Amino acid sequence: MTTAARPTRRLLLAGTIATPMLARAQAPWAPDRPVRLVVPFAPGGAQDVLGRLFAQAVGPAVGQNVVVENRGGAGGVLGAETVARAAPDGTTLLLATAGQLTIAKAIGRRLSYDPITDFAPVMHLTDSPVALLAAPDLPPRDLPSLLEYCRNAPQPLPYGSTGTGTNTHLIMEDVKARERLNLEHVPYRGAVQAFTDLMASRIALMFVSVPSVLGFTGGQLRVVAVTSRERFPAMPAVPTMIEGGMRDFEASIWTGLAAPAGTSPQAVERWRVEFGRALESEMVKPRLGALGAIANGGGPAEFGALLRDDLARWTRVTAPLALSVD
Repeated sequence: MTTAARPTRRLLLAGTIATPMLARAQAPWAPDRPVRLVVPFAPGGAQDVLGRLFAQAVGPAVGQNVVVENRGGAGGVLGAETVARAAPDGTTLLLATAGQLTIAKAIGRRLSYDPITDFAPVMHLTDSPVALLAAPDLPPRDLPSLLEYCRNAPQPLPYGSTGTGTNTHLIMEDVKARERLNLEHVPYRGAVQAFTDLMASRIALMFVSVPSVLGFTGGQLRVVAVTSRERFPAMPAVPTMIEGGMRDFEASIWTGLAAPAGTSPQAVERWRVEFGRALESEMVKPRLGALGAIANGGGPAEFGALLRDDLARWTRVTAPLALSVD
């Protein structure tokens, strides 16, 4: 009887030991120190606000403070460099935009990092479409007639942007090439002076971020279309470029989450889960509309594909432009 009972006792002891070991093996990864969320822009802008919302939402979930670190400069490149050089231990993250991870390389900016190989994509967080604005005295009143007007203009029509090599510049150059428009670029340092010249008809067109349109209080802007696939909830009366006849044309100022290359899959997955929950939280979700953003939620594979596709798109658009940005 005693001999027969020994295997049972050993099995019970083995089970007692194995159960907590199994629990530890299955426990989700968690940071062991405060986390840096690098926002590659100065405080106060839409990306900074978004970053601070996420930091407040995900910090308690992982049991560590998530500290927003603003590293502005060079269109966000300095912030991206900080993250690319950081230890891949899951405690440094980048709130990324196309400016650092695709456009910078496409326009030929000298970079100390490779935007594809030096980062681990974590999540495609949000999209913010841009709005096409037209001067008030421009005759066409809808997108199809506006495109036809610009195509047949006897002299190049001036269009504004918020700077050479920015989203608003490259999106218009994409439209210009696709639709064979007779346009000439006029870069500005930001949107305010461009708005003033547009309303005075000193320029004919411009693309601008939806938050800039929603927050503009200096007069009535003439919004022709938006670049989202579906109509933007905060501007439901404005048609999309696709509705206006530009088949499959879509563009956004996206925000994503990236970590240094080599970050463990367990850390990447934990951040994907927690930032995904934050997107749907009462802290973040109700604020997205005011920031001109739409939740996306694509994971590492989807975000990685976006980076590759975006880089290819802007490289194609910039190839004939001979830009000088450094």
